[in-house]
Amino acid sequence: MSETANQEGAPAAGEAPKKGKTKLIVILLLVFLLLGAGGGGGYYYFVMAANAADGEEAEDHSESKKKKKKKKKKSKKSGDEEDEDSEPNELLGDALPDDEDVKHIIELPAFIINLADAEEARYLRMTVNLGVGEEGESKEPNKLFITRVRNAMLAVLSTKRSEEVLSVKGKSKLRKELLEAAEAASDEPEVLAIYITDFIVQL
Repeated sequence: MSETANQEGAPAAGEAPKKGKTKLIVILLLVFLLLGAGGGGGYYYFVMAANAADGEEAEDHSESKKKKKKKKKKSKKSGDEEDEDSEPNELLGDALPDDEDVKHIIELPAFIINLADAEEARYLRMTVNLGVGEEGESKEPNKLFITRVRNAMLAVLSTKRSEEVLSVKGKSKLRKELLEAAEAASDEPEVLAIYITDFIVQL
């Protein structure tokens, strides 16, 4: 009797460790699954949400640029369709610089230039201010920056004749050419707008 009781008790003792090991493996698997899910969720929240926010900012910026371009196209179309009486308003629109992103103004020394008139010597005295994107560490502009920008602008101004720059349209065209020259001359700080604050032609 005692031998049979011992034989029946032996398998029960062997099954207990097996059940314990199975439970431990299941618990460990669940813990790893939960940790993996938590890590994936955290990654998505912190990384993907940040990328989405950056994407929205870039989209907003591009939309504002598109709106500006549409406005310019609309004003050009409406200017073409309107009669000659509305011409001064259209020209005034062209004369206004696109300075939404300007953060700081740099005043340049006045230019005094011999214009390219062949029949008679004519002079232009002009003061220009630059609208730049960022102030940088110091508000005082770099001398090299000023010299490069003035040099580029002088190259544009010295090719002009008095008849080209006296009209409102001519000044607007000149301002755009000066902006292109300033942009090409220097990368930092970025020149975003040109303001003509003084303009005298000696006739």
